[in-house]
Amino acid sequence: MTEPAQQDIAELVRRLESGHYPVADIREAGELLAAALSRDAAYRMALGFWESNCGQVRALGLAMMQVIAPAHDGARGFVAGAKDTATILTAPAKSNVPDYSAIGEVIKLWMREHRAQRNKNR
Repeated sequence: MTEPAQQDIAELVRRLESGHYPVADIREAGELLAAALSRDAAYRMALGFWESNCGQVRALGLAMMQVIAPAHDGARGFVAGAKDTATILTAPAKSNVPDYSAIGEVIKLWMREHRAQRNKNR
């Protein structure tokens, strides 16, 4: 497959910024674009797309990252981070009250370790 011309890529981005397209079409465009480029070039381009203010352009970049992730460490980390971010953003909002549950978990762990040590010494 030949590498796409920069003007074709610029036209794709312009269309994504000015119109509305189905997610499946954006994903397919990202897959095709990532397949047409080297892994490193696709990674750099996808990072550039991710910085866009347009959600559809960011979706294109994410689709490209998902394609190259199995063979590119940076893309794999990016996709994992994007999934974590999505989980955090969709979680119910917490109140302004501090969450002390982690301290309780640490204390429970210390108590278990202390009991295990005490039982070991008997």
